[in-house]
Amino acid sequence: MAFRIKRKTLFRWFVIDPVIWFLVMEVLLRILGFEPFYNTDYSIQATPPNAFVGHPQLGIQLNPGNYRITVNDSLTFTAQHLANHTRLVPGRTRDSLDVLLLGCSFTYGFGVNDDQTFAALLQQDFPGLGIQNAGVVGYGSVQALLELWEYLDTCRPKVVLLHFSSLHFMRNTMSPQYRSNLRIGYDRSSRHVDNLMQQARFPYMSECNGPVEYMSWTSPGASMYANWPGREGLALINLFQTVYDRHAENVDKQVKVTACILRDMQALCREKVVAFGVVCLDTTLETIALRKQLNGIPWVDIGFPFSSRQLTNLPYDSHPSASGHQLIARKVKPFLETLLE
Repeated sequence: MAFRIKRKTLFRWFVIDPVIWFLVMEVLLRILGFEPFYNTDYSIQATPPNAFVGHPQLGIQLNPGNYRITVNDSLTFTAQHLANHTRLVPGRTRDSLDVLLLGCSFTYGFGVNDDQTFAALLQQDFPGLGIQNAGVVGYGSVQALLELWEYLDTCRPKVVLLHFSSLHFMRNTMSPQYRSNLRIGYDRSSRHVDNLMQQARFPYMSECNGPVEYMSWTSPGASMYANWPGREGLALINLFQTVYDRHAENVDKQVKVTACILRDMQALCREKVVAFGVVCLDTTLETIALRKQLNGIPWVDIGFPFSSRQLTNLPYDSHPSASGHQLIARKVKPFLETLLE
């Protein structure tokens, strides 16, 4: 006699039981404190608009002009973006480019006025040199490498300083966390962001010594990043995607690729007889591992306390405040003096 399973039994096994188990797991996760995905929106409003625009090779570029920028409806600062897409360094009187500062929003000085950035403070300490602030919000070390190629084609600074943040690791490899920050975080920062970023292509490297690849802002959502269906309403789906993303981060690979990028920057500078150094803003296990792979590249640890309300613009924004930039400038000054010798 053939073994037969009733339709009601199949329906219970494959529909009712999974739904019950899913609901039980959801309730347990909520009791344990797990929540659905929630994105903390980060508002950036500039007057006039379009202070930061998309770029086909660098992802983002400074749009020339004078801007009043408000962050999260609370923190306001003024910034002048020059015709060469760098930020004004007040006090610079020399046309020559002697010290090139590369980096991200920390180097740019997001959250403070032009004259409060550590670039401006270093210019006061070295009035006989021309210091250029080429930091741009959202940049990683790949953008710094691309910028360096272009700069060294036309000029010979005395010193190039890469201001490195642990955030660069995920940016350099276009990790899931960074793609999430781009697609979800940037997308909610301003209602005009899609128009501003239409031409944006973000550079990254998949492998050490590999070619520079690009991720387009207009890539389909799943290609750039997309929340799984139900993530914003269910703790269980949020947990599954969070675990999946963390597994895909591959931090060891991020450190290895970043080390190759920095060694390439050192080789470019050495070829052009330009001093090169790394200013590490924050110290993590990954930055410690990175330093060990850099074969003696000059390096200084700032150890900046990004959780400090005295040295950052918290609670509105975690970038260094004017006092924080003073601290960074004090620690960079002797390092720069050494490289200038």
